[in-house]
Amino acid sequence: MSGQDVVFYGSSPWDETWLTEHYLAEALSRDGRVLFVDPAFSVLTVLKRRRGVRAVRGVVELLAAPTRTEGEVTVVRTSSLPKKENALVRRASAPWRRAQVARAVKAAGLDVGVVVTAAAFDDSTWIPRGAVKVAIVKDWLEAGAHLTGLSAQVIRERQRRTWEIADVVCAISTRLVARLAEEGVTARLLRHGSLAGRFGSTAVQAVPEPLERFPRPLIGAVGRVDSRWDHAALGEVADRNPGGSVLLIGPVSQRIDRAELDALLRRPNVHLLPPVPNTEVPAWVEALDCSTVPYVDDPWQQYASPLKIWDYLRAGTPIAATGCPALGEFPEGLVHFSLPSRDLPKLVEAALAEPARTRAERRTYAAANTWDDRAAQLREIVAETVR
Repeated sequence: MSGQDVVFYGSSPWDETWLTEHYLAEALSRDGRVLFVDPAFSVLTVLKRRRGVRAVRGVVELLAAPTRTEGEVTVVRTSSLPKKENALVRRASAPWRRAQVARAVKAAGLDVGVVVTAAAFDDSTWIPRGAVKVAIVKDWLEAGAHLTGLSAQVIRERQRRTWEIADVVCAISTRLVARLAEEGVTARLLRHGSLAGRFGSTAVQAVPEPLERFPRPLIGAVGRVDSRWDHAALGEVADRNPGGSVLLIGPVSQRIDRAELDALLRRPNVHLLPPVPNTEVPAWVEALDCSTVPYVDDPWQQYASPLKIWDYLRAGTPIAATGCPALGEFPEGLVHFSLPSRDLPKLVEAALAEPARTRAERRTYAAANTWDDRAAQLREIVAETVR
């Protein structure tokens, strides 16, 4: 795939929380040109978020200048008719959205040979003749329909069509590869990776100022605080470490059971902190004495592979994780893992007691499994497809 330009359709905007597609698109851009396509926005969405003159100005800016450059990646924000999830509206908006991407490709002078989606291939997807079509499967979305706001049936129909259109399907966990096989879909394993950059035997980043006021040990969970987290297990971790601090670092989902979260936050040593910018996450994670992935064991997690684990590995911080089988597939000693989330307290205890040398072992593993490595793997998969 080296030398071929790529159009990459994302499931989340470039300037929001980074997901699989953001990291992979950035890595691909180091060996070729990439156009990242944000999910379509509705004019009404902008008008609802802003008021008066600011709302009108925001709409005009997005329509007049939908394309921008972010590092080595060109990003285009396409627009849609209002009520964009309505089936009739989606069909009506499809030609308009294809035209917007085609204009962005022409303006950038791209020669597109590969189209990748982390969302879906449908009538709105611009695909040039002869391009290799790659679908990235990140979750078994039917199992998590309650987290998306869409019905399982709608999700299944979109997924099925995507797999049928794609020349190559890649999945980010072994469980997903196996589940796709049950559906008659042959998928290639393309795991997540770590950010290339600073690796070393010791942490050298300064402790972020907001963390300096909390007593140790610092036991943290980074990411969206939602129903995937076992709040009762986190509460028990806090109760077993009364002299330390349990830190929940990230935005709170609107769909969360607020009563469960409030019960957790009533403990004096549990603290909810705001989201941390991507560039600052490494310093925050390095400052922790134990990083956690406190997921419950449910159908959604059976197929997932949390991105945050790679931030933890890169930082070297001791890790306690539950609920997601993919987290138990790392080399022995890197992750303290158990499927039942009720085991989280004892996993945290083991993580806090481990020798200091394991931080270096995690960093070494992360350095050998970067997003650049994943991009190279994807290039080879595409090359095999066109041979």
